[in-house]
Amino acid sequence: MVPILALPFLTRYLTPTDYGIFTTFTVISMFIGNLFRLELNMALKREYVDHSGDFSQYISTTFVFSTIMLVPYCLTVLVMMPFISTIYGIPILWIFLIVLLSYFRFQIINLHHLWQITNRAFPYGLWGLLATVVIYSITIFLILYKGADWQARAWGEWLVGFISLLIALYYLRKQYGLKWAFNLSILKKMCKYSLPLLPTTLMSYIFMVSDRVFISEFSGLYELGLYSVALQLAASVDLVFRAILPAWESWIFTQLASVDSITIRVIFKRLIVLSLLGCLMMLFLPQVLEFLMPYLTDKSFALAEDFLFPCILSVTCAGFFKLTKVPLVFMRRTTTVAYVNISMIAINFLFMYIFVSKWGATGAAFALAITYTYGSMMQLYFMYKYSED
Repeated sequence: MVPILALPFLTRYLTPTDYGIFTTFTVISMFIGNLFRLELNMALKREYVDHSGDFSQYISTTFVFSTIMLVPYCLTVLVMMPFISTIYGIPILWIFLIVLLSYFRFQIINLHHLWQITNRAFPYGLWGLLATVVIYSITIFLILYKGADWQARAWGEWLVGFISLLIALYYLRKQYGLKWAFNLSILKKMCKYSLPLLPTTLMSYIFMVSDRVFISEFSGLYELGLYSVALQLAASVDLVFRAILPAWESWIFTQLASVDSITIRVIFKRLIVLSLLGCLMMLFLPQVLEFLMPYLTDKSFALAEDFLFPCILSVTCAGFFKLTKVPLVFMRRTTTVAYVNISMIAINFLFMYIFVSKWGATGAAFALAITYTYGSMMQLYFMYKYSED
């Protein structure tokens, strides 16, 4: 809720173009972050379930590997600096800082995922709340006293990431035996599980990038900024799914021995209940947000109201897609998840081109909703197909 509460201030001092540039910064950060992690965080989660007694060698190997990989990533950006000044409006220096931020976040995500599957909801939730509050506090300070633009928000993310890294390393060492040790065979084992998930995750960011790219090409940065604000308001739906997802993952990874026909029925029943919850949110939340918009945003962002329902729909469909992926990952069907995502790319680009060219940002949100709905249905099908009789 903190980002929504900060909207009245941010939309007063930042322009829609600033929001558009920061959206690009966020997408680049996520893309580089996934290339950096190689989805080893997901492998750690799975290995903890099977090897909690000797987990120190797994978390330590991952930490050493990521620290070593930081060097070539940083050198690559440094070599690019004399030749490239900006990438999609982002200064090349910020690309270097994004690489460091990706390293910070990798260690933080590892800790958070381990807390999720061990049901440590309170420290996980408290961490997220405090980090968000500090990020926005730094942002507001920089805007008021340094006259910063979109970079105020970026510096807030980076500084909090660095502080959080130090705290995460402390808890990883104390609770999970982190040390400077490396085992190549363990790394190979984890990569065999995680690498099929990498294209899957990268493709999910292609979906995130696709709407921004098509809106930017067909409608411009101004409409992209309005769309970004509508997405931020629609993120109130994502808050619900973010609260559900850790408990959902914990239940599937720690409570289920296998996914058989009986378990499938239980999973389907719970997914039906969650889908009904999503439908209720889509019915009532647009009216609530339309009423609150004049109090949450500056009048220059008033047109963002037109994108509220489509954005809420796309966020709801994306949340359901994440829920349906978890059982397949638990079943070690990561290659199947990758194939589903590959097919989703064709669906996504087809509908993006048709819808955005006709209806702008509204069309982009509907295209995403169709893409995620298709992906969810395919994952449900394969979940049923691979279940044990």
